[in-house]
Amino acid sequence: MSRPVNTTRLIRTYNASTVLRTLYRQGSCSRTQLAKLTGMSHATITRITAKLMEQGIVLEGRVGKSTGGRKPVYLQIDHSKLYIVSLKLLRDDCRAAILDLKGRILDTERLIWNEAAPEKFLTAAAETIRGMFARTCVNLQHIIGVGVAVSGICQSREGRIIKSVNLRWENVPLAELLSSELQLPVFIENDANACALAELWLGRAQDASNSMYLKTEEGAGAGIIANRSLLDSSHCTTGEVGHVPVIPAGEPCRCGQRGCLEAYVYFGDVQARYARRTGLWVGRSRFLELVRTRDEPALEIVSETAEALALACAHWGMLLDLDVITIGGFWGTLKDEVIARCQSYSEAASRRSGIPGRVTITGSSFKNEDADLLGAAGLVIDRWFDPLSVPFHR
Repeated sequence: MSRPVNTTRLIRTYNASTVLRTLYRQGSCSRTQLAKLTGMSHATITRITAKLMEQGIVLEGRVGKSTGGRKPVYLQIDHSKLYIVSLKLLRDDCRAAILDLKGRILDTERLIWNEAAPEKFLTAAAETIRGMFARTCVNLQHIIGVGVAVSGICQSREGRIIKSVNLRWENVPLAELLSSELQLPVFIENDANACALAELWLGRAQDASNSMYLKTEEGAGAGIIANRSLLDSSHCTTGEVGHVPVIPAGEPCRCGQRGCLEAYVYFGDVQARYARRTGLWVGRSRFLELVRTRDEPALEIVSETAEALALACAHWGMLLDLDVITIGGFWGTLKDEVIARCQSYSEAASRRSGIPGRVTITGSSFKNEDADLLGAAGLVIDRWFDPLSVPFHR
């Protein structure tokens, strides 16, 4: 016989989550304002906020002006006692960071991968993180969770890496291993999905219902937010857009097809295209310099990539009814050459189709080197506000 659901407890948990989300987004609110914004009764708000204050999550701040009755006391989340540990695990860049709930990085340190076995690497990573706690004077009890952004396919709810080609890891129970080292809740997610959550909670998609983060440069992958929730699937393949052809009979791709998005945005392929035209092999900084100095072969390649991204953004924007598309990585930094062209093409496609609405296309809200760390932080924030995991019962 199945265990009956405690609906009263579930409702209280959901209500507490709603109050925390509202305080996080608004910054501070009086109890009366919280009641209006959430649709809850004043008595319910009073009970929930008292519990959250008892747990040290919420505190009373400034006193407002009276409008005829008692002066309102504004409540806010106590950011001085809530911190996040973030890890980004990419082949060429593994780092750990400690951040506050607003995404401000307090400390960061590079992690040495060297193709180590997962257990050995995570033990060393945990030791590094403990050293960061000591340097920042952050108490372990004030960490709400550890977020990990991984380049690869993940079962996020199980905390398992199914396969990471870049790290050469398969079937790794990462959350379990790292949690046993740190004695903290650990959440993992594909790097594109994590970056989508960073934009939702900390970046330019905070006011969007539906948004997409398109990760470029090291390949192509998308994190999709639908109704302010991360879109995922039982097969862990949501957002695997790299090998979707966007240009008919276009550039050859490593997968054997032609015209795939990845063939245009993966920088290794960009280097090969430039070398075919000029006989020169250039790095990222040199290629960017060539674009800025209006080098013709470089501008041709940027134009081809912008066309591929513009087609993808226009089609996916209408398909998913997106409010915001964020282009991350190298290509998102080319505002005039790439972002503006994608925006213009998307608007023209919308007018031609007669479909109302307008998607905003933008570059990342964060520095390229910090995007995945903030993505991992966004993952923790998202899980923390989950009605089934909010710390109301802890």
